[in-house]
Amino acid sequence: MADIVDIIKKFKKKTFSIIDPLPTQKLFENLYSIKDGDSNYFIYNKDNISIAIDSGYKNSETRKDSFQEIGISEDSISVIFLTHLDSDHAGCLYEKNSSFPNAKIYLNEKEKSHITKEKERLKVCSIKVHHKLQIETPVTYFNSDKVFNIENIKIEPVLTPGHTLGHTCFLIDNKYLFVGDSLILKNGFGYRFFDLLGFDNKQNSKSLQKLKEFALQKQCKYIITSHTGITNDIEKAFKFCNKKLS
Repeated sequence: MADIVDIIKKFKKKTFSIIDPLPTQKLFENLYSIKDGDSNYFIYNKDNISIAIDSGYKNSETRKDSFQEIGISEDSISVIFLTHLDSDHAGCLYEKNSSFPNAKIYLNEKEKSHITKEKERLKVCSIKVHHKLQIETPVTYFNSDKVFNIENIKIEPVLTPGHTLGHTCFLIDNKYLFVGDSLILKNGFGYRFFDLLGFDNKQNSKSLQKLKEFALQKQCKYIITSHTGITNDIEKAFKFCNKKLS
């Protein structure tokens, strides 16, 4: 069963033409990007512990080759933190035979409302469209104020509702801020993510204001998007967070 987000991207190709994910590569000492179609997910490896931010598409055809390229095994991923439930980010949830057999999967508890269809995923011409995919893999839900420590890795979630009800960004080791689909970069400047795919776009802008304050307070080094690369300029990253790209 197709995800409504994938359907919209397919039929609105021109709208999403600025999408340009990073190639599969080593970005920094501890951080790797994995390209999966039009999206990125990320592997963070420290002291022989590997965690992931998002997981790419369900049953990804490129996953095995990508992990071989960066020299890390899927089996070694111990934890996956999902920014939200869309299929290009949370494919591991919808796999009957998980590509990450040893990973504990975390998702913000507010995403349950989309999964149970209590809340629509988005509206198309005022028509409420609900999440269609069925979860096949065990998932652990968390609330937004929980800070995780995986061995020597610190992961600080930041609830940023808007793109989805429970969309969550993650700051790792006070350095890398993963913003999922809350933010998109164009010519180095940040905008809120495509309105066509948003649950509550006004709320997304409010969340981005909150996220900017958080990024400045934490003095994080890099803002990392899921579809348009990385910036180390916090001011530019949130310059147009009240403006839409669609």
